[in-house]
Amino acid sequence: MAQLAQLLDGERYRPCEWDLRADAAGREYWVALFRWHLEEVVLPLIRPAGTEVDGGRSAAFRAEYHAALDDISSHPEQYERLDILLFTEVREGLLARHGFTDPFEEIKQQANEAALRLLPGVLAELHAATPADRRALLAAGLLAGNIFDLGARATIDRHREGNSAFHATRATLPPRPWLRDDLDAWWRRWETQPSYRHAVFFVDNAGGDIVLGCVPLARWMVAHGTRVTLAANSRPALNDITAAELGPLLERCGAVDRLLAEAVRDGRLRVAATGSTAPLIDLTRLSADFVAATRDADLLMLHGMGRAIESNFHVRFGCDTLWSAVIKDEAVARRAGGKLFDCVFRFEAAAG
Repeated sequence: MAQLAQLLDGERYRPCEWDLRADAAGREYWVALFRWHLEEVVLPLIRPAGTEVDGGRSAAFRAEYHAALDDISSHPEQYERLDILLFTEVREGLLARHGFTDPFEEIKQQANEAALRLLPGVLAELHAATPADRRALLAAGLLAGNIFDLGARATIDRHREGNSAFHATRATLPPRPWLRDDLDAWWRRWETQPSYRHAVFFVDNAGGDIVLGCVPLARWMVAHGTRVTLAANSRPALNDITAAELGPLLERCGAVDRLLAEAVRDGRLRVAATGSTAPLIDLTRLSADFVAATRDADLLMLHGMGRAIESNFHVRFGCDTLWSAVIKDEAVARRAGGKLFDCVFRFEAAAG
């Protein structure tokens, strides 16, 4: 594995600052949350209600998962690193070991289809808007799309209640200023300096997040002369989009928009697999091919609570960086000094 070229202080880098070996209350919060998520979300997806059609695989998976959480709870000292990223790695590793490669596949496909139906209208709305309104819509869309997250209790509840529709969510975002609000500085950078040469956009969820939030913003950047790489997981994790899924999905987005189609065709907008297999990301454990292909990037965009807040929020980079997310977990919100569904739009120039 390789380290992101733009990462500074790689020897001291820790993707997650929240040390759950030293925080017993925090550790037990995450153990309880991952137990709940297993029983309420993962198991119903891999084992249809009232059936046992997998030859006992789901029962074996469940037993091993609970045993792993018991071990984390009882013997935290044995882990060199104990953080939220480790919890997700345990879950994804056990799913793969028991042959459940992508429990969220059908949900992702359904969300993608729903978002694709809305994409022409979203692009038309952006086209008709004034420059100022267009920028506000792009930022709001990026955050509204991020509500589709099946790894957090609050957004799972919204999904079940049917309250995660894109336009309704965009209309009910918290008013500015957000918990971290560098939106004006972000747009001022585009107004006062030449466009970035190459933006690497670490994307998050399938559905409205990628199609209605990330793709329109990437399209806007391409139109302003920036080459954009959409960086996605190499293997499934929750309802995150994977690189293998995103390539064909981007082609379908291009079918409704000529600029997108041309940008994909000539390589100004492309997809790259990061090598990551979790909702959070360790920027020292990336695919060597990905690192080589993004070495010249002068803008990094970390999107979603996992990649931008639970991991990498205080990391220093050698290029301009944007962190964007909606906070969808109570403990993460408290630690960040905010509340559920607070928005983060943080922009910083390259560290010296």
